[in-house]
Amino acid sequence: MDQETINEYGIKVAMFIGNPKYMGSISDEEAKELGATVFSYTYGDEKFDYKLTLHWAINTQEDTIVLARYTYDGIGSGIAINHMLSLISSNKNMPEMESITYTALERLLRDNPNIEALPTAERFAITFTLDAAKLAVKSYINATLTYEEETIPCKDSPMSIASLRESISTHNIETLESVAQYTKVGSSDTTCEENVLKLLDIQKKAMVEQEEAESALAAIPFRDLSTDHRIIAVDTAIDSTIRQFLVMDGGDIDILNVKENGDKFEVYISYLGACSSCSSSGTGTLVAIENALRDKLDPNISVIPI
Repeated sequence: MDQETINEYGIKVAMFIGNPKYMGSISDEEAKELGATVFSYTYGDEKFDYKLTLHWAINTQEDTIVLARYTYDGIGSGIAINHMLSLISSNKNMPEMESITYTALERLLRDNPNIEALPTAERFAITFTLDAAKLAVKSYINATLTYEEETIPCKDSPMSIASLRESISTHNIETLESVAQYTKVGSSDTTCEENVLKLLDIQKKAMVEQEEAESALAAIPFRDLSTDHRIIAVDTAIDSTIRQFLVMDGGDIDILNVKENGDKFEVYISYLGACSSCSSSGTGTLVAIENALRDKLDPNISVIPI
């Protein structure tokens, strides 16, 4: 393992860069032995100094990935990122691939849970990998792309308008500098700066509206809210507490209803993705959800999975 690479990134990332065992394509024969079909999707090209092709062997009856590899031309840390994506892609279906988050993928690359895996200037490589995976899913299911999903506005990034908006929202980006860090937009092409500023303005207004809505809900006791507003309040509380950890593990929850039962409030939820089969969904995870809601909203809340 190269010491210089370890010093730059850390042990885990350096190890993946030095031993890129998932790099390469998948042959039709190899996929056939696994009862699968080869699917490939290429993201970016030479003009962006970033080109990634995701190769998946897919069980087409269940739309589940049984083997994942990649071919890649870009910065060194991209090898480690795509190594990790390939590793966690196994046995995931298409919706689960779309649900992988930046936070989840980045944390899996860390040596220390409190220290980011990559230098700030290389954050975009994680964003690109996830953008490629989401577009690969859309290509596999033959989804029709919208104008914003098809349009690439800048010459220094392969990201579409829709992907830029999503990244800005996900990371609560407020400056052009941060946009460049997470998306590479504006790193060399200044001609699209005006369009990016418009996207930042849209995000700023959306954040203000969200904060106003959350403040309005918070100002009213949970007991006095309507059922619809209670559901919104529960969802908002989950967003700000435990949801990111559920998503990191490939799961999520759906808030189905909130009912009064005497002095108690019963919150009915449905586990999604990995949570639906997780052994802790009825114990540790349930307690964590319940504690978060009691702390944020009302001490008389009980959570009931169905």
